[in-house]
Formats: sequence, structure tokens, C-alpha cells
Amino acid sequence: MGERYAVQVGDMGLHLLLNPPRRYLRGLTTAVGPALVRFLLQDPAIRRIVVEPDVRNEAALRRLRIEGFTFAAEIDMPDKRAQLAFLTRARFEADHPTPVG
Repeated sequence: MGERYAVQVGDMGLHLLLNPPRRYLRGLTTAVGPALVRFLLQDPAIRRIVVEPDVRNEAALRRLRIEGFTFAAEIDMPDKRAQLAFLTRARFEADHPTPVG
């Protein structure tokens, strides 16, 4: 994917594939998405999360908006037309403060 956008130092790609048998458990992506981002951001070198869901995946696009991703250009991937989106460390940390405890 790096040849399809201007990669910045600290970029980390994230791809999440959930394919439950019949239907999602309520709240699954709400819990899993931020947990994965928090895990990736444990590496202080990571400054931005990069994703590229299919432009037709309305559920994924809606979830990315809710989580604070900024949408960029649509890009052509070998298997799909994708929506490029970014989530900065600062935005994630502002929206998801580290629990104290």
C-alpha cells in the first residue's frame, strides 16, 4: 500500500478482518478496534495508523469516522477501490484516554 500514498515516518498499517458466522456480537468492533490501535501505539515510533477499507464497506467507514480517522483519497488496490484513512496518535489519545488504575 505504501506506493499508493505519501508514507510518513511513523506510519503503521492496520487491517482488521471480522467474519462472524452469521452476525456480529453487539459491540465487537467498538471494543476490538481501539484495543488494536492501543496495542500498536505501545511502540513510541508509531505516530499514525493507516487503513484502507473497501469504499463499499459502509459499516467499516462509519466505524472509522466514529473512531476519529481522517479520510483522504480513494485509491485503487489490486482487489478493490479503497478509502485511505489515517488516525494520528494525538487524536486517538485525546479520544481514548489511558485508563488510570
